[in-house]
Amino acid sequence: MSEETLIEPGGWLAEYQRANCSGATALTMYQGLIADEFVLPQSAADARDPAQLVMACDAFVDAVQTHALLIPGEYAPEALWSFYAHDYINQARGGGHDQYWASRGGNPIALRACASALKSMLADPHLEVFNLLLRIKRASPRDVRRVVKQAGYASVKLALRDLDKRVNDLEQREPLAARQKMWLKSFRKLTIAPDAELSGHMRRIASANPLYQRRRAEAQRVSEERQRSDPGHIAVRSLCEMAGLRLISVSAGAFTPMREVWPEGPDRGSFGFRAETDAGVRFALFYSEGGFVKRRLAVLIAPGQNLPLASLTLAKPEYEAIVASTR
Repeated sequence: MSEETLIEPGGWLAEYQRANCSGATALTMYQGLIADEFVLPQSAADARDPAQLVMACDAFVDAVQTHALLIPGEYAPEALWSFYAHDYINQARGGGHDQYWASRGGNPIALRACASALKSMLADPHLEVFNLLLRIKRASPRDVRRVVKQAGYASVKLALRDLDKRVNDLEQREPLAARQKMWLKSFRKLTIAPDAELSGHMRRIASANPLYQRRRAEAQRVSEERQRSDPGHIAVRSLCEMAGLRLISVSAGAFTPMREVWPEGPDRGSFGFRAETDAGVRFALFYSEGGFVKRRLAVLIAPGQNLPLASLTLAKPEYEAIVASTR
């Protein structure tokens, strides 16, 4: 697992962004590689649980996009690869491959980044499952039967169900996070910094962005519109208000195994948001429980805490609108 196995800075991502960023606004203007580095906290690097460093990389990607206002291709591509590999595992386990495709199938960057990460970290069993998903979902209606038959399945439905099982079995036997942590630590461009210094590093990265002020104003307008209309953002804000917190920003939602965020929670999938608040990072998790009569619930979790800070019971239309917001 070596950084030399990755495409060098630029590569397909730069080509994709040059071809697809219209430049009509500051947020759609691609500037090329600006900050080819990533900075992760010492506490996550030292943690016994390798998932802590993987999730810290997720947080870096979220911060470099929401605070430094860089877009994919303008910061270290390896951080983005890591983000989308973890995103794939979380969504495949939390909602299944059908749900993952509904969420990411229309996002070429997510799909290519995930494949790049799995290939680079030599996660061959995971990559085999992922590539089979791509072949099935990209096949024409005429060809898809041949694809699943060649893979040993009687139908697309059975194939996707088995892909779900294979990922869960892989994660039970050899969780990707351990391999991913070693892979992340192999990069010379990675800086492990004391936790208290992370905000300073992010300010430094933001200061290198020539479009920072223009993008900040544009992002503020987008955020204000989202606050008024996005059902997920509205629900997360309600949870924060119940907990006495001021919401600053909300990441895009994604399916994730609940116990990865809330170890004491139910052993089931959930739809989660990472929320920046005036008291630090919190996680809003949306899930359903029950059989014939389902309850649709939301909780706000602080990292390391066993009990929710706030909870909501949601009506079915409200819950479905939030979960559908990732698509």
